[in-house]
Amino acid sequence: MIIGIDITMLVYAGSGVANYIYNFTKTLLKIDKKNEYRLFYSSLRRPKNFYYLDELQRLGGKIYAYRFPPTLLQIWWRKFSIIPVEWFIGKVDVFFSSDFLRPPLLKGTKEITTIHDLTWKIFPEYHETRIIKAHEKKLEKTIKCNDTIIVDSQSTKNDLLKFYPEVKKNKVHVIYPGIGNEFKIISNIEKTKNVLNKYRIDINDKFLLYVGAIEPRKNLVMSINVFHELVEDAKFKNYKFIIAGRAGWRKEGVYQRVADLHLEDKVKFIGFVEDEDLPYLYNAANLTVYLSAYEGFGLPPLESLACGTPVIAGNNSSLVEIIDKQFLVDITDKNKVLEKMKYLLNNKIEINSKEVQDRFSWQESARKFLGIINKL
Repeated sequence: MIIGIDITMLVYAGSGVANYIYNFTKTLLKIDKKNEYRLFYSSLRRPKNFYYLDELQRLGGKIYAYRFPPTLLQIWWRKFSIIPVEWFIGKVDVFFSSDFLRPPLLKGTKEITTIHDLTWKIFPEYHETRIIKAHEKKLEKTIKCNDTIIVDSQSTKNDLLKFYPEVKKNKVHVIYPGIGNEFKIISNIEKTKNVLNKYRIDINDKFLLYVGAIEPRKNLVMSINVFHELVEDAKFKNYKFIIAGRAGWRKEGVYQRVADLHLEDKVKFIGFVEDEDLPYLYNAANLTVYLSAYEGFGLPPLESLACGTPVIAGNNSSLVEIIDKQFLVDITDKNKVLEKMKYLLNNKIEINSKEVQDRFSWQESARKFLGIINKL
């Protein structure tokens, strides 16, 4: 078969959607040598250290890169549903699109699409109006065209069927994203020290770590409030809070809270972290903080556990499904969060890193995807 994949979301390097499409596509190219893969990419800009296209091409993917601005694609595909993507990549048997934009296809082409989460539906206050409308329009087309849908968790499947009962249950398939092999326990102290120095972190620092976008849904203001109370305790006064990730929508409140609490010397924003550096940060951290209000999946907590570092996460949405309950907490109760945080920092928590890696494997994700395609 000829399989087309929209990899345009790679332009948002460092985000969850970029990580998803890169690893999914890379793994498919590694394990599947029978089918042909045509990869559509369009962007006016090329992010710094953007190695993704070269890597996918080296693995055998045929790259079709264009410089169409995103607004043009949205006009063509979302507003008017014109100009099939196959005009740019040639006729395919199956096309795999992102969770944001569904292109028109030629007659006979099967469509598989991803729905990562329904945050925009359940928590509209966490999203810009244009984002909400974009997802609504995409899902409307997905349902109308009777597309096959992949979701990241049973939680997202339940939400989808609840809010859109017209979706056929047998068209929705749960495929967990995977954890890269690089997320493991690392004993190379010298290499770890060099990576930490790159982000102005001392190897001897004790620190909490957050990895992800800086946006309201991630509850970073509450995380900072709890951290402030933590370091008021003499036992934890030397801890720092490292926040790794790009600034997203409505991030000002996070920076302002740090200033209001005079934590500038304790809370460090290190921005985007290179993929190859991230495992070293997880390994060096004392605890990964992920008090999100809702997740369609949530890779950072699993990546941390695979590196042997405990996690504190909200007991909600898909996090309940994928993370051991000893790491979960009621995020509506700040006192419970603080208590759990101190417990995890005070006690040696046994973590089976290999079990986490085995359960969430990109190879298994890719095999399930191919199984769906074969049935189509």
